[in-house]
Amino acid sequence: MPLRSQAHAVTLSSFAGGDFCFFPTNTNHEPRPRATTKAGRPRGLLTGHGTAGYVFKTMKVQVSVVRCEGYEYERVSEAVKESVGRLGGMGRFVKAGQKVLLKPNLLVSSTPQKGVTTHPMVVKAVIEMVKAAGGVPVVGDSPAVGTALRVAAKAGIAQVAEEAGCRVVDFREILRVRAPEGFIFRRFEVAREAVESDFVINLPKIKTHGQMLLTLGVKNMFGCVPGTRKAAWHLKAGVDRTYFARMLVELYSTLKPGLTVMDGIVAMEGNGPSSGTARPLGMILAGTDCVALDSTVTHILGLPRERLWTTQAAIECGIGVAAPELIEVLGPSLRELSVAPFKLPVAADLTWGVPGFIRGLVKDVLVPRPVIERSRCSECLSCVKVCPPGAMKRGAGGIVIDRDRCIRCFCCQEVCPEGAIEIRSGFLHRVLRRGRQ
Repeated sequence: MPLRSQAHAVTLSSFAGGDFCFFPTNTNHEPRPRATTKAGRPRGLLTGHGTAGYVFKTMKVQVSVVRCEGYEYERVSEAVKESVGRLGGMGRFVKAGQKVLLKPNLLVSSTPQKGVTTHPMVVKAVIEMVKAAGGVPVVGDSPAVGTALRVAAKAGIAQVAEEAGCRVVDFREILRVRAPEGFIFRRFEVAREAVESDFVINLPKIKTHGQMLLTLGVKNMFGCVPGTRKAAWHLKAGVDRTYFARMLVELYSTLKPGLTVMDGIVAMEGNGPSSGTARPLGMILAGTDCVALDSTVTHILGLPRERLWTTQAAIECGIGVAAPELIEVLGPSLRELSVAPFKLPVAADLTWGVPGFIRGLVKDVLVPRPVIERSRCSECLSCVKVCPPGAMKRGAGGIVIDRDRCIRCFCCQEVCPEGAIEIRSGFLHRVLRRGRQ
C-alpha cells in the first residue's frame, strides 16, 4: 500500500527555507532515501540550473529552537507558535480539512510532573495551531503498558484534547506498508492512523534511554508500531543495538512525519526513559528532519552525534542530515543552548565503539543488565508482561530474571512504575566507562 500523499510533498519541501532542493522518487512515487556520505552530508544533489529552469542547490536543513521556561500555557503556546513560525507557520504544513495525527510520547501512565510523557501544554498548543490552520487533529500512540486513553488521562493530555474537541485513539488496527526502495526492512506493520492520516506531527520529549542512549524524534515514531509487535522487534534485534537502531531509522523514514515539535522544556536525564531525573532545559525545538533535530539535541547536550545509535544508523544508510555544517539553527547559538554535562543512563556506553565479534564473546562482562531493587518492587508484574523473551517471572522471593534469556532491551526498566529496576554494569563495561571519562 502506498503511503499517504504527504510523503510525496515532503520529498520536495523537507528543507525548510529559501532554496529549492529536488530528491527523485521511485516508480511508485514514494520518496527514496536521501543518499548521504558517512559524515551525514547529502550526496549527489543536483546543482546549477535544471532543464525545467529550477535552481538546484545543496541547502541547509533548518532546526528552530525557542527558549521556554516553564509549562504555563501562554508561554508554551507562544514558544510553539514561534518555533513553527520560523519554519513557515502551521499553514505551510496543514491544509483545511486534513486529518492530522499528533504522535506524543505516551510511554506509560505517569503524571506530567514526572517528565515521562510529552507535556499536555505542548500537545494543547499544537492542537490549537492545527485547528487554526483548518486541520482536524487526533492524538494517538501505542504505550508500552496500558491503553493510550488511560495513559493520556494520567498525563493530562486526554483532558486538554477533550476541551479542544480532539479525539485520543489507541493504535489497534494494523496496516502493512512497503518501505522505500533500498531499505533493509522491506515492510512494517504500523497503526492505520499513521498511514491514513493526511499529515503526521511528531511530538517527542527529550529523555535518556537505556537501550538507545536517548529517545528523541526518530525513536518516538516507534510508538506507531502497535502492541506486541514492538516486542517482536526487540526479540529480533536481541542485544544488537545497531540492528535495532537501523530498524528505527527506516521506520521513521517510511512513515516520515511532516513536522516534529520537541518538548525540551523539562527533559529527563539519568535512568530514563521512565525512572530518570527531571532536568530543566527550557526549550522547544521544531523541524522537518528528525535526524537533524536529534543531531542538534546531542550537540546541545555535549555529545558527539554518533553516540546516538539512531543518528549513527541514519548516517550509515543515508537518511536525513546529521552534519552540523548543513544544519541551520534558527534561534540562540548552540553555545548559548549548551546544557552539558547531561547525565546519561548507566547502559549508555554499552557497546559503542566495541567491535561486534568482541561483544558476542563477552556479553555478561560487557553488557549492563537489569537488576531488581526488591525494597521498591511492588510485584505489579508490569515487567513480566512486557518482557519480549519472557525472561522474567514471579518467584518465591519476588520477581526473578533469567540472565541467559535476557536480551538487555531494558523494556522492564522502561515500564516499572516504582523505579525498582536498575541497570547494573558488567565488569568490563565499568572499565571501558572509566577509560572514556
